[in-house]
Amino acid sequence: METELSTKWRIEQICELLGIERSTYYNRLKYLEIEPSRDDEGPYLTQEQMKLMEDLNEHIKRTGKMRGFRDGGELAISENSDLASALEIPEVEAENFALMDDEMLSQLIGEAGELKVRQVAMPDLVRLHLAAQMTEEDLSDAQREKIRAIRDAADPKPNAAVVASNLLAKYRATRSGGN
Repeated sequence: METELSTKWRIEQICELLGIERSTYYNRLKYLEIEPSRDDEGPYLTQEQMKLMEDLNEHIKRTGKMRGFRDGGELAISENSDLASALEIPEVEAENFALMDDEMLSQLIGEAGELKVRQVAMPDLVRLHLAAQMTEEDLSDAQREKIRAIRDAADPKPNAAVVASNLLAKYRATRSGGN
């Protein structure tokens, strides 16, 4: 979409022309690393910056995502401290999702699935690495007692009655074989 010649593009004009919300406008500015200029009427984009916004809008209509557009930056999102990942902010307008074909939808679902795998696995991976680095001194008394019990079970002490029976059987076998 080609814009008419205007030297200053205001947020309301841009959102209306591109059919986007204000939050999407700000996300795209951040992605493109555009810093709006200011005058007495407020912030505005230059014709060159507006062209870049239009080009990104067309890219999103074609691909359903910002990623891949002129190697633009990505925003870092962290939903919780267990998972931090570099992601682009998804477009929330329904028409962008309506333009997705089956392949793009499959890719989106696959990427979401990979994020879920990392989100679910991360706490277990952290615990695994913590356990690998711990020594017995880091354990509680109850945990050290469990280890002692497991070691005893794995290396049982001989039963005195069994030892006595075996010794007596051996003695008798040698005695009767000696007669």
